[in-house]
Amino acid sequence: MKILKSHIFLYLIVAFWCATTAKAQLVADKKTQNVGDVRLYSENSVTFTLKNQNATPLNITKIVTSNSLVKATAEALSLAPNATTTLRVESSTPLAGRFTHAIYIYTDQSEQPLKLNVKGRGFLNPDDMKYSADSRNKSEAFAVDFGDLAFSTDNIEFDYVNVGDVVSKTIYVTNNGNNNCEPNLLLLPKYLSVKASPKVLRPGRRGYLVVTLDSRKLDQRIGLTQNVVYASSFAGEKAAKENAIPVSIVLFDTTSVIHSDNAPSLELSTTQLLLPPLKRSKVKGEVTITNNGKSNLQIKSLQTFHPAINVSLPKTTIMPGETIKLKVAMVRKYIDKSNAGHRILMITNDYKNPVVLITVDNQ
Repeated sequence: MKILKSHIFLYLIVAFWCATTAKAQLVADKKTQNVGDVRLYSENSVTFTLKNQNATPLNITKIVTSNSLVKATAEALSLAPNATTTLRVESSTPLAGRFTHAIYIYTDQSEQPLKLNVKGRGFLNPDDMKYSADSRNKSEAFAVDFGDLAFSTDNIEFDYVNVGDVVSKTIYVTNNGNNNCEPNLLLLPKYLSVKASPKVLRPGRRGYLVVTLDSRKLDQRIGLTQNVVYASSFAGEKAAKENAIPVSIVLFDTTSVIHSDNAPSLELSTTQLLLPPLKRSKVKGEVTITNNGKSNLQIKSLQTFHPAINVSLPKTTIMPGETIKLKVAMVRKYIDKSNAGHRILMITNDYKNPVVLITVDNQ
């Protein structure tokens, strides 16, 4: 009976060893690769190194990806013992926000596939969304005064926010007064929240406010949403007109844009319109809009951030090969009505340019 038990015990050890080693036959140098911030609809490519750790040859029988926008190919499908091959993963990014692409590699030595991941974040304009040390240095000019506090901006802009995103902006603050301050923002709408660091800012010190937008709480689905918040120096302070800070949010939904080879294709003559000096009551300019695609281009929405900027279009449907003119005017008497940016928002059915921002300035 003791002999039988020892044989069973030995059998279990061997079975466990075989199962453990079988799982480790094909390995990768990395289980996950992070491509970081990428532009929507861009093509991205990463590589993994695969190795056969088995003592016998191994064949890759199948490679499956989590969706049709991800393609994975191996340089060699048959691997000798200790041999390696390169797996190339190419993908497109059609949706804004965080993504994870999975790749499953099957072999003739195991029923369980080797799983690899490619992660990143898709942005319509990564340069505008990405926070870097350079942008932080630029924002520390502290040129806008609100009483004893100097803010790095008098205008909060959330550009290219996809439906469902929760994003933040940082406002840098310095205390130029002689007393402690408690930097804050007043009359926040339900979709905004703010956190100060530190909560109490001593004279001559610098801190920051993190303003967070929860797009799920916005009433409007797409387009431009604007509001006004007010800078505050201490608890219990009332909102004052001279401390007003406009807030602008550009919301869009990539899931509603159809990716097609027959799609329209938007081309603008410029996204930075330079107008003549504002010496008269009004100055005018124009931006040409051309449809280089294969189907009608629809201008779904056209809005301005600042009341001094007026726009008009002859029509909102542009046929393939057609060009129209967007007329733009800047009205002098409304210049001081808001600190909002002199910009134009255009929402289209071009899947590569669902949201377009045009900056308007003077010589």
